[in-house]
Amino acid sequence: MLDLRLLHQALTLARHRNFARAAEALHMTQPALSRSIAGLEATLGEKLFNRTRQGVEPTSFGQMLLKRAKPLLDDAAELERDFRLMRGLDIGELRVGAGAYPAELSIGRAAGRLMGRHPGLRIEVTITDLRAIVAAVIERKIDLAVIELSLVEGEARIATEELPRHPGYFYCRTGHPLAAEKTLTMERILAFPFAGTRMPRRVAESFLQIARAGSIDPDSGDYLPPIKVDSIRIAKDVVMRSDAVGVAPLSMIAQEMRSGQLVALALRVPWMSTGYGFAYLGDRMLSPAAEAFMTEVRSAEAEQFAESTALTASFEHLRASSAKAASPARPRSAR
Repeated sequence: MLDLRLLHQALTLARHRNFARAAEALHMTQPALSRSIAGLEATLGEKLFNRTRQGVEPTSFGQMLLKRAKPLLDDAAELERDFRLMRGLDIGELRVGAGAYPAELSIGRAAGRLMGRHPGLRIEVTITDLRAIVAAVIERKIDLAVIELSLVEGEARIATEELPRHPGYFYCRTGHPLAAEKTLTMERILAFPFAGTRMPRRVAESFLQIARAGSIDPDSGDYLPPIKVDSIRIAKDVVMRSDAVGVAPLSMIAQEMRSGQLVALALRVPWMSTGYGFAYLGDRMLSPAAEAFMTEVRSAEAEQFAESTALTASFEHLRASSAKAASPARPRSAR
């Protein structure tokens, strides 16, 4: 019977093409790795690797073994994962990928609450390029993603669930030239530098046509702002210290608005809103940890949506009151 551990070592050696580097990656000594490979060759009765000046090269038998070994190891890893899932939340693990907006709106809050009840749970949250997150879901490297859903439209392997949409508002620092203007257009706002994350294809062309700055990524179709950042927190720091403008749901800038650091601008564009949700493999069982995490995210999203709705109503009321106060009084008609 083949030892899966030895197959893993053979795959690692084939990847590194060098016994010393492979042994380092496996956290074992080079002589121990050499003995393991020799033992595997003795079990199979064939030489699996040749040593050359260019490094270690698999023989034809080695190539056949390596081709068959990876699916076996992947299946074994999935089997171990399913056993861990059945043991429940307290000793499980959860790997999540997230976009910039959900990462700051709800992911941290949800993860903290889940860990508060299950301190033995291991959670890994990855915030990186959204397409890399989609690939990681498909490759089973992460369990669950909270990302822009337009990225997985038409992907039959991915199941999705939309989360509440949060309207975005432009914002600037207090004292910015735009803060004193009563009538604003997107063209006027985007005459100033724009700081933000890359924006999905569904809004990219509209943004570029108006901003006339930044660019369209030729590979993805995303809009790349002239000041491209990876988090809304960084965008806010840039905006507070320059004449740049940003865009975010009101709940994400509420604290800075209350402290007088940022000002939301009196312009609302209907298509400018979040469009993210859950994405995961439809044919893969979700773990109890993933299910519990999704419940916490839904709760956090509902709270953020309620806060955004209240802030939006208050902001729109103040804007309407200011506009009414600024309009000239009509003369009374003579009787």
